[in-house]
Amino acid sequence: MRLKVLIIFVIVYILSAFVWLTFSLLNYSNTDYQLKNNVLKAGLNACTLQVIEKAKNNELGTSEKVFYRLKRLEIDINEDSLSQFIDQRFNGNYIAEYANLSDDTKFIRLAINPKKIEELKFERYQQRNIWLYQSILLLFLVGVGIYGVFSSIEKIYKLNKQQNNFLLSVTHEFKTPIAAIRLMLQTSKHPKVNDEKRIELVDNSIQSTHRLEELAENMLTAMQIESNAYQYNLTPVDYSNLVIKVINNQQIKGQISAEVEPDIVVDGDDFILRMVVNNLIENAFKYSNNQPIEVSLTKDQKWKRLSIKDQGIGLKKEDYKNIFKKFYRVQDEETRVSKGTGLGLFIVKQAVEKHSGKVFVSANADKGSTFTILLP
Repeated sequence: MRLKVLIIFVIVYILSAFVWLTFSLLNYSNTDYQLKNNVLKAGLNACTLQVIEKAKNNELGTSEKVFYRLKRLEIDINEDSLSQFIDQRFNGNYIAEYANLSDDTKFIRLAINPKKIEELKFERYQQRNIWLYQSILLLFLVGVGIYGVFSSIEKIYKLNKQQNNFLLSVTHEFKTPIAAIRLMLQTSKHPKVNDEKRIELVDNSIQSTHRLEELAENMLTAMQIESNAYQYNLTPVDYSNLVIKVINNQQIKGQISAEVEPDIVVDGDDFILRMVVNNLIENAFKYSNNQPIEVSLTKDQKWKRLSIKDQGIGLKKEDYKNIFKKFYRVQDEETRVSKGTGLGLFIVKQAVEKHSGKVFVSANADKGSTFTILLP
C-alpha cells in the first residue's frame, strides 16, 4: 500500500513538473515575442532620427525640392532614396508610408514592416508548437515508463502474493496427509484394533503417501519444466490405455462417464502425459464438488482429442487468460476453500505444447467447463 502511494506521489510530481515546464516554455515564447517586438519599436525611433539627420544633410533629397512632413518637421527627401536607405541600414525592418494632407503638403510616417511582424508571429507559433509537441512526446515516454514500472511492480506484487499463497497451500497439502498418516498409524498400534481394521488403516496410510508423492512430483516437475531441465522421453504411448488407467484410479473421488476409443497411440512421454490427464481429472472433481464428470478420447486424421467436461463453478472472463499461469488459481485468494498448489494447469499447458499439441478451455452451455487437449 505504501509503495502504491509513493508511486502515485511520484506520478503527480512528474506531471506537475511537466505542466510547469510546458507553461514556462510557452510563457518564454510569448516573452521572447514581446521583447523582439519592443526592440523593433525602439529601432523605429532610431530609424526616424537617422532619416531626419540624413535629410538635414541633404543626403536623401533630389535636385528638385520635394518636401515631406515627418514628426512636425519639413524635410526634403526622395522616396526611392529613402526606401533604399531604410532597407540597407535596417535590413528591411521598417517601411515609409506616404499621404497627402493637401496639394502642397505631403506627410510621411515610418512604421514597422508588417512582414517582419508576421515573421515574428510565425516564429513564435513554430516555437510554441515545437516545445508543445516535445513536451507531449516526453510526457508520453515518461508515462509509458511509469506505466511499465507500475505494471512490473504490480506483477511482482501479485507474484509474491501468489508465491506466499502457494507456500501456505503446499504446507497445508503436506501437513494434512502427514497428520492423517500419523493418526492412522498410531491408531493401528492400539491393542483393541482388530486385524481387519488395522489393515484398512495401513491401506489408507499408503493411499495418503501416494497423495504426498503426487504433490512432490507436481512440484518437482513444474520446477524442471520452467527451467527447461525436464528431459522428455518421447516413445509410442498407448494413449487409450493411459487414460483408462487414470480414470480407474480417480473413480474413488466421483463418477466418471468415459468414452475412450481403443488403440489410440501418441508419441509422448508416458510419465508426463499421465500427470497431465491426472491433473485435469483431479481439477474437474475439485471445482465441481465431486459431481460427475465426462471424459472422452477420440481421434481424426490430424488430432487425438481428449475432452474432460465438469459441472463445476465455471470460469470468469479474466480466468481464461490466466488459468494456465504458474501459481494462478480461480476464486479469491483470501476466501478459497479448494485445495491445490496452482501448478497443475501450468504443467498441463507446458507439457502439451512440448508435445506439439494444444490445450484450451471452453464454457459449457449449462454450467461448468470443458478442457480439451489436442495431440498430433
